[in-house]
Amino acid sequence: MVSVGYNMCRVAGKLGKGKGDQDMKPVSLKEIVDRLDCFMDGWNHYLNKKTGDIVEIQMEYLSIAEESKDDDDFSEYEDWEQDAIREAVDVVENWGDYVELPDREEVNEYRIMENFCYSQEDDKLRNKLCYSIDGKGAFRRFRDVIIKHGIEKEWDSYKYETLCEIVREWCEFHEIDYK
Repeated sequence: MVSVGYNMCRVAGKLGKGKGDQDMKPVSLKEIVDRLDCFMDGWNHYLNKKTGDIVEIQMEYLSIAEESKDDDDFSEYEDWEQDAIREAVDVVENWGDYVELPDREEVNEYRIMENFCYSQEDDKLRNKLCYSIDGKGAFRRFRDVIIKHGIEKEWDSYKYETLCEIVREWCEFHEIDYK
């Protein structure tokens, strides 16, 4: 497997272990990989370095949290939205306790597909896969080819292992213990 490399260009600086971080239980690679495998537009994922919990915050609620004042009660929102906004407020007010998980750009699923294509030893299959990821509709065509050739499990395993490598590098960069 090709080393994926963690995109450190987007990161402002290396995070050291602050007070309280030493007691955090190791994070689950599988839990983070599962989050990275189902990105949703308009959402960010953060790891709370003190608790080890992963929170998903809708960008809309982050904006509300950033503009809120201490006395805001958010009563104009539904109960479930109030909870989501309070969670976003916690992220904003305690930014040092959180680190953002790799995003869609850092994971780059297209690159993972491309690397999988080139990893195939069978020339015909490799060419079909490479052709399938060219242009609009690449993800659908790629999926169709792997299903037609019965290599879904091979693809799923390759993708999972690649995501694990991305998460391991991300954890090591941020000095976060993992299991």
